Amino acid sequence: MYVNEILSGLWIGDSAILNSKRFMEENSIDIILNCTQIFDFPDLNIQKIRLPFSNDKNSDTDLMLLRQNKDKILSFIDSNITEKNILIVCYDGKSISPFLVALYIAEYSKIDKKSIYNILLTKDSSLSLWFDLSLFYNM
Repeated sequence: MYVNEILSGLWIGDSAILNSKRFMEENSIDIILNCTQIFDFPDLNIQKIRLPFSNDKNSDTDLMLLRQNKDKILSFIDSNITEKNILIVCYDGKSISPFLVALYIAEYSKIDKKSIYNILLTKDSSLSLWFDLSLFYNM
């Protein structure tokens, strides 16, 4: 089971964390963004959103889905992050989830986009980005 708080109140985790009601309760998770196609949500009274990405790291369909919904996803995170704790779950917790956080940081901060991945690596050196940020931003 993998979980990591990347920003205050913004967590990333693998699919196994979905089975930990204890983690959800102890960390007051209010919203789960489940970026898998197959793993179920925990039986908790919290907001649950599925972003049905595959486990294929080279999926053109996933890239298209993300491009079409990026602004909605990032706006949703931004409108909730100050008052709610958010958990973004993907298959391994170390690719899609941190990529969404990287997109969020790129969109809503003044941090140099080329530095974002290195900042994420300070939280966990095994994180990898699902896609290159340059596919979404001029760098």
